[in-house]
Amino acid sequence: MKRRTALQASIGVVATLALAACGGGNTSGGSAGPVNLTIALSSAPNSLDPAQVAVGPFLNYMDPAYASLLTRKADGTLVAGLADKWGYVGSGNTKFQLTLRKGVKFADGTPITAADVVNSFKYFQKGSGPTASYFRPLTFSAPDGSTVVITSPTPNPDMGTLFTPAFMGGAIISPAGLKAPKKLASATFGAGPYVLSAQQSVSGDHYVYLPNKNFYDKAAVHFKKITVRVMPNVNSQAQALKSGQIDVMYGSPDVAPTIAGNKSLTVIKTPTTWAGLFLLDRDGTVVKGLSDVRVRQALNFAVDRAAITKAVYGDFGAPVSQPAMPGYDGYSPEAEKMYPYDPAKAKQLLKAAGYADGLTIPVNYGSFDPSTTKMVQAVQDQLSKVGVTLKLRAAANFGGWINDLLTKKYAATVLSPGQGGGANFYAQQPGFTKTGIMNVFGVDEPDVTAAYDRLAKSDAQAAGAAAKDLTDVIVRKALALPVSATDTIAMYNTKLHGVQFGKGTAQLTPNTTWTTG
Repeated sequence: MKRRTALQASIGVVATLALAACGGGNTSGGSAGPVNLTIALSSAPNSLDPAQVAVGPFLNYMDPAYASLLTRKADGTLVAGLADKWGYVGSGNTKFQLTLRKGVKFADGTPITAADVVNSFKYFQKGSGPTASYFRPLTFSAPDGSTVVITSPTPNPDMGTLFTPAFMGGAIISPAGLKAPKKLASATFGAGPYVLSAQQSVSGDHYVYLPNKNFYDKAAVHFKKITVRVMPNVNSQAQALKSGQIDVMYGSPDVAPTIAGNKSLTVIKTPTTWAGLFLLDRDGTVVKGLSDVRVRQALNFAVDRAAITKAVYGDFGAPVSQPAMPGYDGYSPEAEKMYPYDPAKAKQLLKAAGYADGLTIPVNYGSFDPSTTKMVQAVQDQLSKVGVTLKLRAAANFGGWINDLLTKKYAATVLSPGQGGGANFYAQQPGFTKTGIMNVFGVDEPDVTAAYDRLAKSDAQAAGAAAKDLTDVIVRKALALPVSATDTIAMYNTKLHGVQFGKGTAQLTPNTTWTTG
């Protein structure tokens, strides 16, 4: 692939769901045959390696070239992918079995075997992507050429989800890719309906995918070409959408209203993420005060969530005091009542903790999402009124945010544009468990560990209550400073069909499933 800018280091450290993104492509109106699709995103991928990529909207770079073992329909139903049979073995939620579909091949024509799947899993679990940590405790075996058995040392009530596109581990890498792992960052070695064209792509600017002649389901190849363009400015994306240069983009509260009245374009939205601060330095390595729960609770009392949400997100958000959204697994009405806006209470807690004169907290965030910038600046202003100073560090792209985070110079961080969506078992692991990918200081929270273990072992009847209990613990100990439950917004050409948010997720359906009328 031609090199315009170097790919960001393959060190994805974000949560499963929701990262900085934006925008679309150019369908040929109403054509009966395959046409082109162009999608715009606000940031280049940190890598094209399934074990390193930051997922979220970056899946638009991955889905064309990497088919997963399992996938989900828009209604949330788990369905076949490269595997056509799956399920738990025995009781206890610790052993899961997959059976490969007959005749599936990698894009280079090599047949996919169970041993290939095992080898791909083993490579993936050593990666630095945001979902690799879910795979690290697992062991894998291939009792025959088409059967894969996955064993977990602890119960997992939703193991099938790990093999869907959102988690990338089920995106099997070919033996050729595993033999040359450095090439995985800039080329594709999967079994998806398309392959990355090195000749037509320019790293950091645009990525072009062409049909895979060896894909098992030719009818699922809906486009002659899929192009993902990198367009950092969301307003530029909106103009490109209006002019037909792109077909799909992720919107923002500022730009979504600008296409009102345009009958060829539409806007969809769904509550998917919470926006706010992860209070990372809870052992007080950088900011001693953050090791005191009273200080963290003071921060939560000091913020007027309703005012910030209205100013920043308008009709595309709602105030929230917990790292979960209404209507999603783990949302707790009790947690939502814990921190009403009370700056006087915040000052009392700071004084009791020995910080009557305030403290300074260095915070890094991604300025590539305009709403995130407005939100964190509003929080900065309100916290200053109780004597807390946020020293902000902006990163212009996702790779820069990652690099800043890993320096461990920042006691708190803001994930742009937010985190959330999906089952609480997965949603809370990256930021709040000891081994979570975003827990860069390795803080151990015994109460969180206990609540997480209870959720892992729960059956279907007890899972709902256990998920809420986990949220309650996180909020009571003030491990974060949630501000708003935000909508993910997609804007697209109405000639496209199937563009929708999957039930209970923060992500659009895979771009390979979209069609034209």
